[in-house]
Amino acid sequence: MDPVWLLLLLPVAAASGWYAARQRQRQHKRVEPGALPAQVAYFRSLNFLLNEQHDKALDVLINALEDHEETTEIQLALGSLFRRRGEIERATQIHQSLIARTGLDSQQRTLALFELANDYYKAGLLDRAENLLLEVAGVGELAEPAMRLLIQIYEQEKEWHSAIQVGQKLGAVTGEGLDSVIAHYHCELAEVQVGAGDYSSARKHAQAALDLDRDCARATILDGRLEALAGRHAEAVRAWSRIGRQRPEMLGEVLHLVESSYRSMENPGAFRGFLEQAIQRSDDIRLVLALADQLGAIRASPEAERVLLERLQGSVTLSGLHRLLELRASDESSDVGQDEYGMLARLTGALAAQESGYECRCCGFRGRAMHWQCPGCRSWNTTLPRHSASTLTHGDTYTK
Repeated sequence: MDPVWLLLLLPVAAASGWYAARQRQRQHKRVEPGALPAQVAYFRSLNFLLNEQHDKALDVLINALEDHEETTEIQLALGSLFRRRGEIERATQIHQSLIARTGLDSQQRTLALFELANDYYKAGLLDRAENLLLEVAGVGELAEPAMRLLIQIYEQEKEWHSAIQVGQKLGAVTGEGLDSVIAHYHCELAEVQVGAGDYSSARKHAQAALDLDRDCARATILDGRLEALAGRHAEAVRAWSRIGRQRPEMLGEVLHLVESSYRSMENPGAFRGFLEQAIQRSDDIRLVLALADQLGAIRASPEAERVLLERLQGSVTLSGLHRLLELRASDESSDVGQDEYGMLARLTGALAAQESGYECRCCGFRGRAMHWQCPGCRSWNTTLPRHSASTLTHGDTYTK
C-alpha cells in the first residue's frame, strides 16, 4: 500500500478527531475515561506507518474515527478511497460500521447505504447491491445515481424487464431521452423470445422498440427476420429496405438475410436491384462488393470493375482496392502480368483483413463482431462497421 496518501490523510483525521474531542470537553467538562485522544492516535498511526506496518496504522486511524460521530464524512471519504484503490473489504467494513452506528441522520445513512451498494457492486455481489440501491433509489438526491447503477446491474444480469422499469423512472426523474436505450432492452427481450420460438411475443417487443424509437434499425432487422421466419419474404425485404432511411450504414448487416429471402422467393436476380438502391443510400463497401459479385466479379466482368472504380474514385477503401486487384489478376487479357496483380491482391487482402470489423465511435473499442452495446464503454448503438473509419475521401486526411 502506498503510504503517501496515508500521510496526507492522517493529519486531516487527527485534526477532526481533535476538534471532536474539544467539543466533548466543552460539553462534558472532561474527556471520557478510556477515550484515546486523537493526537495520540495520529502519532501511533504515524509510528506504525514509519515502520511499514500499514495495516496497523489504518486500524488505529479507523478506530479513532469511530469514536467520534463528527467524523462521519471523513469515514465515508476514507471508505470511498479504499474502494477506488481496490481494497473492497476495508471499504465494506467502514461503511457497514457506519450504518450500524446509532445517531446517523437520514441523509448520512442513505449516503452510507449507497456507498456500501457500490462496494458490493465492485465485489460482484450484485444481489446485495441491488437490494440496497432499491432502498436508496426512492429517496433524495441519490435517487438518480442509484437508478443508474441499478440499470448497470440489470444490464449485466440481463434482467431486461427490470431495466425497462428503472429506465422509465430515470427518464421521468431526469428528463433525459432514454427511449432509444429502452428500445434496445425491448430488442433484447425480442431476441430471447425468438430463441424460445415465441414469435408473437418477439414481434410485440420489436414493435414496442419501434414505438419508442422509430429509427431503431435493430428492431427493423428483427421485424424482417420475424417476417422471414413466417415465410413472408416479400414483407421481410420491405422491412429491411427501411434501414436505408433509418441507419444507412447498417444496410450491410442484412445482406445475407435479403439474399436468402430473394432465393426463397426464387428471384435471386432481384437482389441486384436491392443492392443498386442500397448503394445510393450508403457508402458501405460491403454493398459494392456484393454488387460486384452479382455482376460476375469472379469472371472479371467489366461492369463489376466499373462499379468498383466508381466507388474507389469517390473514396478509397482497402477492401474495394483488394477486390479490384483480384479482378485484374483473374483477367487473362490484361497487359500487366497476372502475377503482379495477384501479389498486390494478396498484400491488400491482408491489410483489409486487419482493417475490417467494427469500432465504437465513443471509446474506440474494436471487434470482429457487431455489438449493439459496446463491450468497452457499455454505450448502446455506438458501434459501426470500420470501413467508415478507414475510408479516405479525396481532399481529406485520415488521422487516429
